[in-house]
Amino acid sequence: MKNRLNSFSELPAGFKRQLSELLSKAKSPHIGLVFYKVLVSKFTEDELEKGLKAERFARELDATLKELTDYRVNIPKLPCKKSFELKTAYRLAIGMGYPSLLENGFLFHHTYGIPYIPGETLKGLARHVLLLSIYEEIKEKLASTQEPLNYLDKYLSSKEEEFSKNSLTETLDGTEISIILSDYKIREPHRVFRKIFGTQEKRGEVIFLDAFPKKFNPQDLELDIMNPHYAGYYTEKGKNPPGDWENPVPIKFLTLKKGTTFVFCLDYEPLGEEEPELLEHAYNLLRIGLENLGVGGKKAKGYGWFEA
Repeated sequence: MKNRLNSFSELPAGFKRQLSELLSKAKSPHIGLVFYKVLVSKFTEDELEKGLKAERFARELDATLKELTDYRVNIPKLPCKKSFELKTAYRLAIGMGYPSLLENGFLFHHTYGIPYIPGETLKGLARHVLLLSIYEEIKEKLASTQEPLNYLDKYLSSKEEEFSKNSLTETLDGTEISIILSDYKIREPHRVFRKIFGTQEKRGEVIFLDAFPKKFNPQDLELDIMNPHYAGYYTEKGKNPPGDWENPVPIKFLTLKKGTTFVFCLDYEPLGEEEPELLEHAYNLLRIGLENLGVGGKKAKGYGWFEA
């Protein structure tokens, strides 16, 4: 854990010092490097050996972000055939699985150093919305299969020969389904699914690009807190029952504030005859997913949802 957090320690001392000074003095530093490297380098090897210093790290981070009042960054503007904007309806916590001195990490773009949502995350979200919608339409026919949702997923992504022979293809041919959590409808959803997201043999025809904030300032990052009361119960994997005699353990984590506008971009590269409706379907699936399911961590608590 220590080496993953403080890889600066493996660099030559002179280089490490100069790089830290340059980043700490820059008016618009790479926030990802500040979070994962520069602030971590302020802790000694001995401190890292003895344990994480989350509270001190949180104070250093908060102070550093507030100091960056003259921050300027060129937000990448990606060329695409369809773009739209949505703003975070509550805080966004993304990349929490990365290790950091706060325990939970945050996702910064490796080049621009700003928060972003990877295109594969957005593609997965739109795909999930259509998968669940098809499942809702034919779930009675899948009742006899083991793990019906996984079975449906494999069927929709299967090779053409296997897809054609499956009885579900005949069931869905000519069928129009309603997309969950909306009044949007898609005809022949199984074929639309394969064209938008691809199969084992062909790539998808719609490209989901990374989404970036329309504007970004370091002050848009906010420290949040979770306060588990039964740490012993969770860390010992239920070995002992949870009890009210356990003390709460506050854990801080980094989020992007509510009301941050993101720009989402979709592109279209057909493999044969153009079908413009595919781009429209992808847009609606993604928008429904963003507004109703969200992205990132703690979605059940309302984090990561978007609104117009």
